[in-house]
Amino acid sequence: MKNKGFTLIELLAVIVILAIIALIAVPIILNIINNAKESSSLRKGELYLDAVEQAAARKNLDEDFNPNTCEVQSDGNLMCDGEELVVEVDGEKPTDGTITFERGIVKKVEDLTYKDVVLETDEKGNFRIKDKSKEEEVKDPVSFETDDWGTIVGNIRKGNTDKYTVGATRQVDLGRLGVHTLRIANTTRPTECDREGFSQTACGFVIEFADIINSQQMNPTNTNVGGWNSSSLRTYLTSTIYDALPQELKDVIIDTYVVSGHGKNDNNDQNYVLQNEKLYLLSPHEVYEDGSFNKVSTYDTSYNNTRQLDYYHSIGVTTDDYSGAMKSGGEDDYWWLRSAYSSYTYDFYGVFDDGGWHNDSVGNTKGVAPAFRIG
Repeated sequence: MKNKGFTLIELLAVIVILAIIALIAVPIILNIINNAKESSSLRKGELYLDAVEQAAARKNLDEDFNPNTCEVQSDGNLMCDGEELVVEVDGEKPTDGTITFERGIVKKVEDLTYKDVVLETDEKGNFRIKDKSKEEEVKDPVSFETDDWGTIVGNIRKGNTDKYTVGATRQVDLGRLGVHTLRIANTTRPTECDREGFSQTACGFVIEFADIINSQQMNPTNTNVGGWNSSSLRTYLTSTIYDALPQELKDVIIDTYVVSGHGKNDNNDQNYVLQNEKLYLLSPHEVYEDGSFNKVSTYDTSYNNTRQLDYYHSIGVTTDDYSGAMKSGGEDDYWWLRSAYSSYTYDFYGVFDDGGWHNDSVGNTKGVAPAFRIG
């Protein structure tokens, strides 16, 4: 008997049929895989929030712990009103984000950042994927001067910051406020940053204005009562100057827990705290370490609640050797710091035109050179 094989036409027909099946099946399979990945991402967020609420409830049993807003730290634990909340959960933890509570229950989650996805909650409290910006999609860093803000932050989140060195600068256009210079002021986060009540203003990736934007009064009412929190300059900073920033920069600025010193007539002699600041002035200790003379710690009550920024530490700025603190572009090149001078009722700290610190009346007009964190 003679065996009969497939003809060429029959083979081609089989290939065409298989190709059609592949065209139909492959998208379905890929969609199933993507849905599974998304479900996995949402599930890890849900597990993390369950662990957060459990940790908050346990802490509240031992002490009065009812935070309003907590910031997710790089180790997955939370910083709530200057107090750390340790979160224990199996699997991957987020490295950034903001969690808002209401009576001990999570009310809202923003920018919960994992290695391959960013999550948030909708108006019903359900998780959704905000950004699928995977690590491999982040461009390799070139320089702080040339990279776009998305690339810079993507590499910060990956820990790939070798190209972004302390002291590096770039230009930013503030519209009618002019073109100014930004400088990397800090890249590290030492363990002291996790201390309860510690200001986060010199922790993580901090950028400062290397020159002075313009000159303003600290307070036209001629008082330092209420500290930085109650100053008219803070209002100007958080409105006029923040509004002038490019949108792509605003998108990467993160909220910061800010501690600043009080003046002579403040009630209870307590330092001032702000929870979710975008822009802030530097404090005396963030610029100077105490030297032998004219110590800033003497009249800055928040000195021990913050640390010197990496930039000023690297160039050795102290109260004895201070030329590295000079900036240009403002009223006699003098620029304001955010701590009230504790010995007087109407003075704040500032940096003089030679770089040394100085106290001056809040009604005087001096330079504005804020800082902020990105991540």
